[in-house]
Amino acid sequence: MRPAPALLLVLTLTTIAACIGEMPPPPELSVTSPRRGLVQTSPERVVVQGVARPGVSGSPIATVTVNKVPAMLAPDGSFTAVVDVPTGITLLETVAVSEEGASATDARAVQAGELSPVGRPIERALTASLSTEAFARLSAAAGPLVKGTDFNRLLAPLQPMVSLGDGNANLKLSITNLTLGDATFSLVPTDGGLQFSAELGGLSVAATAAYAGRLVPTGSTSISLTADKLTIAGTLVVAPAGTAGFATKISSPTVRTTALKLGASGIVGDILDLLNANLASTLQSITTRAAELAIDPLFNAALGALGGPQHFDVLGKAIDVEASPAAISFTRAGAQVSINLRAQIEGGEASPGYVFTPNGTPTLDPADGVQIAIADDLVNGMLAQVHALGILDLKFPAALGFVDEANLKLTFPPALDAGGGDGHVRLVLGDMIASFSNKGKEVIRAAVNAQVDVAVLRGTKPEEIAVEFGRARVFVNLIDPANDAVGGDELAGAAASGISFQLDSLKQFLVTVPVPSVAGVSFDSLALRADHGYIVASGQIH
Repeated sequence: MRPAPALLLVLTLTTIAACIGEMPPPPELSVTSPRRGLVQTSPERVVVQGVARPGVSGSPIATVTVNKVPAMLAPDGSFTAVVDVPTGITLLETVAVSEEGASATDARAVQAGELSPVGRPIERALTASLSTEAFARLSAAAGPLVKGTDFNRLLAPLQPMVSLGDGNANLKLSITNLTLGDATFSLVPTDGGLQFSAELGGLSVAATAAYAGRLVPTGSTSISLTADKLTIAGTLVVAPAGTAGFATKISSPTVRTTALKLGASGIVGDILDLLNANLASTLQSITTRAAELAIDPLFNAALGALGGPQHFDVLGKAIDVEASPAAISFTRAGAQVSINLRAQIEGGEASPGYVFTPNGTPTLDPADGVQIAIADDLVNGMLAQVHALGILDLKFPAALGFVDEANLKLTFPPALDAGGGDGHVRLVLGDMIASFSNKGKEVIRAAVNAQVDVAVLRGTKPEEIAVEFGRARVFVNLIDPANDAVGGDELAGAAASGISFQLDSLKQFLVTVPVPSVAGVSFDSLALRADHGYIVASGQIH
């Protein structure tokens, strides 16, 4: 069994009076409204009602609060509190405190908002910013990648690449082979695009020239173009291209060559003159287009735009992911890109949906390393599908003396909360029902609620990040207890072990969400924060 995460156990046994160490016995607390697992279609206020009475010590009730909102407490112990419930899932934490300082806690979940179908594209599901240093890293990685590019495959659909002349004398140039030696690139963000420059060594182009016209006989021949060194400079314009990812174009290119040579034989004079007169522009057209085609996949890999559907397999379930860039912008500080994304888990379409929470615009600073913002709706849509598949409903051994087996079943999907005002990201597992049995007979039932801190760590590869679940607050409330001999701490520990298994499964699904990465970049000083409905991961690069 995997160890449970670090847990802060908040144990509430509303029907049992027991002393733990020197602590005074807790008061008796019973929450009668709202019911557990309440789902309401619109965010609104919720009225929390119940009764708080002295425990075995007889110490009077001093205060009752619900999510730190003071309740109106009547002399007979009944209380009422009105609590605002935002869109999404909320834990209602009711705390009764006696005059001796002892406390009892009841936790229950409320889900508020309209359900959105799973598997639909989420607009601006991912937003990322990359600094100038990130582009410097990308530039360093570009050379070796472009050098190994199969230019012949990329250029084949574009043939003939060059058409020159008129009805008197004309030729069409089709590239049959293009290779190069060393390649170095520079990409520097600027307003509206990227300052682009490339230095290519050992350029060799083989082509077939087909010529015709009124003044020349129809024919064809092979030619070659070579250069010891070629430089291309211009502004690289990057634009969204649907599920194909990004398309790049070099605006106002300037091409310079060293030791340019034309090899041709069997070409009549007019055609040779036509080719020589346009040699510079011809070479610029060929090399510029080749550079654009080579840079395209580099950008799509680096900025996380997946071309077409991608398929993953997690815990025996197929996941289809399709991403398309929505927008990209450049300034002197760096770049920011937004990506629409759809994620569908096999069988997850049976989910009734998830609560869609309106998102704002995350605050990202392009000058600060690499930052990635993931909409909580994207994650919650996947969590709803995982819930529909029953993967998080568990049956596991619980050797506690009085029970030997535990069943843990979720009332509604877990939800990621990235809209809180404190900047923290939390996973909420609301009103899970735990059934504890001994030799096949149910002994006791409990409602389990948990709020788990979410963080990020470096992934299995230096350029990856991974979701990590950390400190958790676990609330256990007994339902229909069968006897008074139940060990509360043991019960809570068993529930925590079940939650640990659930979190292990969730991590495997969440890391399949594609995030932008930069080739050759590894992350340090990773941090996670909530910002306007987005989970923002940031890190410094080296």
